[in-house]
Amino acid sequence: NPVQCEVYPYFNYTFNDYYLVGDALTPGWNNNNNNPALFRDESDSNVYYYTGKFEDNGHFKVLQTKGLWQPQFGTDDGETVGNNPGGGTDPERFPYGGGNGIPVGFYTFKINFASNTFTFESFDASGAVSPASLTLQGTSTDNVSMSQLALDGHIWYANSVRLTPGEISFLTDNGATWGSTSSFSGVALNGGGAVPVIVEDDYDVWFNDLTGRYILIPLNL
Repeated sequence: NPVQCEVYPYFNYTFNDYYLVGDALTPGWNNNNNNPALFRDESDSNVYYYTGKFEDNGHFKVLQTKGLWQPQFGTDDGETVGNNPGGGTDPERFPYGGGNGIPVGFYTFKINFASNTFTFESFDASGAVSPASLTLQGTSTDNVSMSQLALDGHIWYANSVRLTPGEISFLTDNGATWGSTSSFSGVALNGGGAVPVIVEDDYDVWFNDLTGRYILIPLNL
């Protein structure tokens, strides 16, 4: 007697994903409040970026899992990255290791988990204008309207979007289509192709219109 069944092949997702938490950002010190994702470098999976607006006199830390305080990353000396994987002493907050808070403005935070180093530098966002709307489109999904972070209108997100194998791109209200040929993360360009989706899953999708960086974070792999 034959028995029919469906078998889904195992996909080895080799990347880590990281999120920001702190009073310098929209989530505050809530570790499960749509915390903005770090954008992974498309060629070096140890390097991550975040370019955006930071609140006045605030600090932040990096979390590996939303809703959990460990592993968490900070700095005790303002130069190197400290890590508490659980059961240890928490590192101080970025960027000054317990010193003065951040003057309000736009900055680029870059962290390298291979060398345990980071940089935090001013970013000139003067004259940068966000699109009035941004839509996730492509063969992998029906059109999905993306939302802007409350603090920073240049950071866009769409949560728990079901993507199937195919491709996606980012469509602005004026008809510009931004994309790239790098799966999971990369730097999108206007007319830069379509982002390949190589495995079906529910994804959190993040896009930064200041830098063109995007990241697709699978939720079940």
